[in-house]
Amino acid sequence: MPLVILFGPDGSGKTSIASQIVNEFKRANKRVVYIKMKSHHLFMYLILKFFQKFGIMPTTYSPRILDYSLRQIFKNSRIFLMLEFFNVMIWYLIFVLPRLKRRIILVADRFSPDTIVSFHIISGNIPYIIRKILLSLCRESIVIYVYAHPHILLSRKVDEKLSETYLKYIIMLYNEILKQLALFVQDLIVINTSYISKDQSINLVLKLIRKYL
Repeated sequence: MPLVILFGPDGSGKTSIASQIVNEFKRANKRVVYIKMKSHHLFMYLILKFFQKFGIMPTTYSPRILDYSLRQIFKNSRIFLMLEFFNVMIWYLIFVLPRLKRRIILVADRFSPDTIVSFHIISGNIPYIIRKILLSLCRESIVIYVYAHPHILLSRKVDEKLSETYLKYIIMLYNEILKQLALFVQDLIVINTSYISKDQSINLVLKLIRKYL
């Protein structure tokens, strides 16, 4: 069980849970590393900064605004999708695969399921082969889907310009991916954090993964 993946919408509590999972493995004297597959990878991150520097895109940390701006720039084009996919695979080969081969436990806060959602928002439909390859990166892993109802997420992300309609769309995409992941992963855990505290959600997840220690 070298790979634990947390995925889901922003504001659901992934990062808090991931950090506590890492601590739990460390207490059990396991070799563990925290990783995070960022929204825009390697070369695409540089392209994004270039666009912002020259005013082609707004300077903001809001994922919704960034994705909307990228969609306007790359609409009717597969360039963004292919560049991002290429960079995701490079990132995986450099930061993930060597550690997996050494049997180091990786706790991933954001991984390829989140990347698929990002691709959908910016590029629309994703070619079947790209989706399958990205899902296969989760093979034999423990996957934890952390989510909350749209109005709850909205209340937690008051610093971002989000709408409940947008969040409903995001969760619909995540639910579609959830069904497809079942064919690849070792175990699939679903946590709804809408009406439980941060500590309760953390304790619930820790209880579920302790059987793997």
